[in-house]
Amino acid sequence: MTTIEQLLVNNPSIKLPTPPAIAMRILEEVQKEESSFTRLTDLINTDPALTARVLKIANSSIFAPISQIDNLDKAITRMGTTLICHTNDYIFIATLLHDIGILIADNCLPSYRKIFSLNNADTSINEIEQQHFGFSHAKLGSELLQQWGLPEQITIPIAWHQRPDRAPAEAKCSARVINLADNLSAAFHGKPAKNKLKIFRDTLKQHYQLNDDKINQLIEEVSEQSSEVLSFFNISNKLAKSATELLQEANEALSNLNFSTAQLKRKYKSEKEQAQQTSAKLTEANAELNRLAFQDSLTELYNLRYFHDHFDRELQRAARYNTIFSLFMFDVDDFKVINDTYGHQAGDRLLQEIARVTLSTMRNTDLVARYGGEEFAVILSETTLEVAGEIAERLRENISQLTVDWHGETLSITVSIGVSFFCLKQANLTKNQIIAIADAGLYRSKKKGKNCISLPL
Repeated sequence: MTTIEQLLVNNPSIKLPTPPAIAMRILEEVQKEESSFTRLTDLINTDPALTARVLKIANSSIFAPISQIDNLDKAITRMGTTLICHTNDYIFIATLLHDIGILIADNCLPSYRKIFSLNNADTSINEIEQQHFGFSHAKLGSELLQQWGLPEQITIPIAWHQRPDRAPAEAKCSARVINLADNLSAAFHGKPAKNKLKIFRDTLKQHYQLNDDKINQLIEEVSEQSSEVLSFFNISNKLAKSATELLQEANEALSNLNFSTAQLKRKYKSEKEQAQQTSAKLTEANAELNRLAFQDSLTELYNLRYFHDHFDRELQRAARYNTIFSLFMFDVDDFKVINDTYGHQAGDRLLQEIARVTLSTMRNTDLVARYGGEEFAVILSETTLEVAGEIAERLRENISQLTVDWHGETLSITVSIGVSFFCLKQANLTKNQIIAIADAGLYRSKKKGKNCISLPL
């Protein structure tokens, strides 16, 4: 039996909360190989308070929804497509629980609190815990969470978060993220901030190649968003430092500056005003970034990422409400000739004009996206194959009549179009198969001589 196991077994009076039943049921559901958003929604619906909190989070600036999310289906779909860490979808939960071992040690070991007075810049809490007790609070917390039945994606990164470089390969990224969060949190809430902030900066520079300006920007964004995140859990953020205070404290410690009180007040006032101006610019920039995340910069159509998000929602809606939709893909004919003859700027101008003509041809309910290069895609909600074919033919004709004046030359272009269709009778078709059908039609149009449309065989 390990030292940690003996500690937990020999302390039956330990008073720590156990996870609510609803939390364990949700964790069990998301661990399934084929977890269901429907089952997950049903589980959350059993807890009104949790339902309200999920909706609040989904509508927050963290997920930046395009429109108000008013039901759990939309909320979970939106939140489910946003990755916090590419290697671990549980990273947020792991970060929340990473220091639970301190609570356990404080309950079980009367002398545990004394080690904090021994902590200094040269010796970490982890080393002091190992010297006095033979284990760290990270390992202790990980062991308890394993007994609770939480998945390894949570427990292993917590066990190694103080030494992420020694973590198993599959947990290294998550352990490093928790370590970053731990150091930045300590810098925001503790004194002095110098050592924790230095570790935070060095890690970002070494592993993520961020420069000082990017790191300062990140610290400011965390400061701004932390109050919103903490409000989800009804936690006050009044004791935390602002980004300006944190950076000021760190800079003073690193530079060993000795400003007078009057100088410090003037400097703080100036930095506060600058921070307010920066905050306003960041807010504006974030709004622009949210728009650009779903928009193609050249044509201002929706981009491929948004196309796939919208396609997934359209499939779910068709399955739930027994609706239909159509898709067509179209590609500019002989586009390489335009680029080779007149230059890529001429090609870009033609793509912009094609986007304009396509938007004016489509209905407000249709989604038009730049699929990539000179290829475009259109999703037509509640549209039969026959009607989709008529619309595709109208679009083909409108583009064939398009002319663009380019330095005295008149440029024209045509497109080849392939159409596909989805209804419940074809419910076995996946998104990729529906796209493949339209794409195959596009290539048949090319083989038929271009400037034409092809319906499914």
